[in-house]
Amino acid sequence: MPRHCAERQGCRMMKTGMWLLVALLPLLAGCNTDHRTEIAGLEKPMSAAASVQPPSGNYPERMRRAITQEMPTLGKYKSQTCSISIHLLPDGSLKDFKVLAGDAEFCAVASQAVQRAKLPKMTSQTEYALFNSSVLDFVP
Repeated sequence: MPRHCAERQGCRMMKTGMWLLVALLPLLAGCNTDHRTEIAGLEKPMSAAASVQPPSGNYPERMRRAITQEMPTLGKYKSQTCSISIHLLPDGSLKDFKVLAGDAEFCAVASQAVQRAKLPKMTSQTEYALFNSSVLDFVP
């Protein structure tokens, strides 16, 4: 046992910190993208060759694209936020969801987008284990 974990409280805090880091890592995966493009739902059109290839990108990015396509223009929701907890099946279909916090009007729009979105199928058991239960933070 490491010296800094000699006390139970220290170990518990270290484990909690590690868990939070692992839990937040998927949410940080898209931090290098241009958020103006992301929010507006503007993406470069796919070529015919690209549309027949398997989906690229990590699962959170593919999930974000699917949900963003279902969101209306977000300009009127500027400065509003919403957090939604979702549970998915391996085929990407929505098992259930719950609004955790946020502005009621914007959360209604985000909830509808989550319900309408055709989320991608998980490509592996590992991907399913990581993303079957996620919290989505919407910030236009």
